[in-house]
Amino acid sequence: MILLSSIINEFRDRFLDRYENSVLPSHTKALQTMAQCRQEYGPHMLAKCTDHNCGKQVYIPHSCGHRNCPHCQNHENRQWIENQLSKRLPAHTI
Repeated sequence: MILLSSIINEFRDRFLDRYENSVLPSHTKALQTMAQCRQEYGPHMLAKCTDHNCGKQVYIPHSCGHRNCPHCQNHENRQWIENQLSKRLPAHTI
């Protein structure tokens, strides 16, 4: 799976050079945030095994949590869609 952050990191400079007059500061900030999503150099969380005999520790890259990031909001989008589908009337199609 290709991460959006990889695409942003590859093309951000060229995009900003070309559209610098029409990109809002909020868009630039969103690009900066999503560029670090699940990247090795971004923030990490330490996960530890709860088994006393194991003790294994793993660093997991943080998601950016930005509302427009498809990786971070996929779960919330899926929940919303399922909630909307549950509101359908029990009608049969002809």
